[in-house]
Amino acid sequence: MEESILCFPNFHFQEIDSMNNKMRLHYGLFFLSFFLFQFSFAQNFNGGKTEQQIEQEAFTFFDAENFTNALPLYQELINVYPQDPEYNYYLGVCQVEENKDVKEAIQHLKIASTKNVNASVPYFLGRAFHMNYEFNSAIRYYRKFSEYYKKKSVGIDRLIEMCQNGLPLVNSYYVVDVKNKKVVSSNEFFRYYDIDGFEDRLSKKDKSLTSRYDGEGDKEVACLANKGQYIYFSSVGKNKKTGRDLFRAKRLKNGGWGEWEELKALNSDYDEVYPFMSNDGRTLYFCSQGHTSMGGFDIFKSVYNEISDTWTEPQNMGFPINSTSNDLFFATDLTDEYASFASSRDNGKNEVTIYKIKLSDYSEQKVVMNPDLLANIASLSIGAENVDGNLFQADTEELTYSNKYRSNDFPYFNFPITGELTYHYLNEFKSGDAREVFIEAKNDQFNSDSLIDYTDDLRGELNGLEGMPHNVLANKISKLEQRSFELSKQAQNKLRKSQSEEADYLNKNIIGTVTAEVHAPATKQQLVMSSEVIPASGAKTEAYRANKAKEGYEYHLQVGVFSNRAESSFFLGLKDVKEEVVDNGKMYKYMVGSYPTFAAAKKEIPEVRQLFPNTFVVAYKDGVKASLSAAIKATDQDYKYEAKPAEQVSPAKTTTAVVNEQVSFRVQVGAYATEVPEDVKLKLKRFSKYPIDYSKDYRGYTICTVGDFDSYSKVSKLKMELREAGLGDAFTVAFSGNDKITIQQALEILRQ
Repeated sequence: MEESILCFPNFHFQEIDSMNNKMRLHYGLFFLSFFLFQFSFAQNFNGGKTEQQIEQEAFTFFDAENFTNALPLYQELINVYPQDPEYNYYLGVCQVEENKDVKEAIQHLKIASTKNVNASVPYFLGRAFHMNYEFNSAIRYYRKFSEYYKKKSVGIDRLIEMCQNGLPLVNSYYVVDVKNKKVVSSNEFFRYYDIDGFEDRLSKKDKSLTSRYDGEGDKEVACLANKGQYIYFSSVGKNKKTGRDLFRAKRLKNGGWGEWEELKALNSDYDEVYPFMSNDGRTLYFCSQGHTSMGGFDIFKSVYNEISDTWTEPQNMGFPINSTSNDLFFATDLTDEYASFASSRDNGKNEVTIYKIKLSDYSEQKVVMNPDLLANIASLSIGAENVDGNLFQADTEELTYSNKYRSNDFPYFNFPITGELTYHYLNEFKSGDAREVFIEAKNDQFNSDSLIDYTDDLRGELNGLEGMPHNVLANKISKLEQRSFELSKQAQNKLRKSQSEEADYLNKNIIGTVTAEVHAPATKQQLVMSSEVIPASGAKTEAYRANKAKEGYEYHLQVGVFSNRAESSFFLGLKDVKEEVVDNGKMYKYMVGSYPTFAAAKKEIPEVRQLFPNTFVVAYKDGVKASLSAAIKATDQDYKYEAKPAEQVSPAKTTTAVVNEQVSFRVQVGAYATEVPEDVKLKLKRFSKYPIDYSKDYRGYTICTVGDFDSYSKVSKLKMELREAGLGDAFTVAFSGNDKITIQQALEILRQ
């Protein structure tokens, strides 16, 4: 096959091509004989052609791999013979190769699989499921093809790995703010990028940067970085075994380029192309068919540390920046406000779509409630109203907010104001404002709980629905669950506000001091709200003041960024706690300590990591965040990087051990008003190795759940297996101890 990085990846499929060529010859002879012996009264099609003429013309195009022209002809044949396995096979292959109506292609190829039409049916079914983000089904058909075709195929093994990579990547998705997109030719597509400073950083590779094995075309573009002092490029190099790799070279005094430096930490056994260095001179974006790609080329990034001369582990940019197709050449503007990249996810072989997106320091991440919407989320629609990717139809049913709780008829409750003071009745509130906020919070939570009950009932209606009615109802359930989560979060925020306002009122009007458990800063735990500037806090030594006055730099240990504001008790035992509100007030960044040098800050990391495993050093100059490398050069001229053995750092294990005691994930198979159906129990026997629980809820319904996992990625695999076993309404639920919580709440606990 002709090499093309814009097609579905071709990984050493020579044996498959040879086999398919034999099949084509066989079917070619079959069709030829078939044509010769047909009756003269065959049915006429559009244009006055007979079925035999249409079939012969379609196969001629198909055999020449001209799938564009073959597709409408096979579609015409299918319209007359919808169950013909051969026509379904050829139409399904055309749709996969052209990336058109892939879900429909699955149905055509399934019909073809009922007859021994072609040995490659499982392969193309695997590709179709892969392209449609149905990774478990894709793996099953890839393996089926591999077992049928006994010879070892590295390509199939890699496709299976990509599907396994994709399973955790699509459990959640980043909300991408798409400003513009347009379809262009795949030839030098990046010439259509519309971001400031992009063309100034492009360069054509000269002979000194070209291997004799390199080809021509798009992949020969290079990126200038660090004011033109470095150039980053892709090349086959001297070793063709690992395909194209990433290199960089430094500019010489005569204007030429020095020795190639292979970026070994970023290269894999597969191709890496299109490196692009951000304007910060540290963040490199590139495309790779290796690492954790979920299909074709995925976009990755890595950050360079000039102090230690190391690169961070390549990080997948996530879904839906990446898709199951080829995602290429991610480039940012001069201020890192906008970026452009190309993708073939919605295109045929000779076109790509250019996306221009607005970047965010802390992109919003959402849980995928309905896997059927993954392909729609991946389409990246323009405008904020479509970023969720949800195909919600206009709802004629208005959601009614219920004010169940009122001041004149309020039930008994337990509401702690302080560690020693708890309210049980509304008349105990001294602050009228705090009391009203408390009532609002209780009504928000009631409405959130009511929506949960409502969605449980709606799930029962999913049984028996197929196609569009099923998708519409599933989308409605997903929308209601999101609203329920928002109301619950709103209720928690109002409870904190009520608690804080009541404590403030008591402090001002009652003799003595009342300390609420909400953000009460101690002398050495000052919480400072600021979008950019962090004032100094706490006592400082004269040496520190002298150093700070001289250089203007200070260092902190960043311990985390959270979507919810943290309690002061969360940082018990740590000094100089600082809070910075970021991402337009959506996120809260927390730092601890104030240090005059990088060495002094780094020395404290092991102790702080016992509480916060992902702690790292950040630098500020005159209260504004600064480049760490520039700060170190100013304050730690004699500092030398000391590499630590990899086995000394194992924070992930500690974090998991703590979290696993709090959060568990299960798959809910159904909620049954009467006995659990026998066919459900029969299907569940296949999963007897997992815990299966039948428990009653407050309505008397039997809730059936399967499994008990400590991570969302593990439970997702079981959920897919249960659905494929015929339990199509299976969905994930989360628990904190014995209390049921939302998936978003569980993930927030895990992140913290």
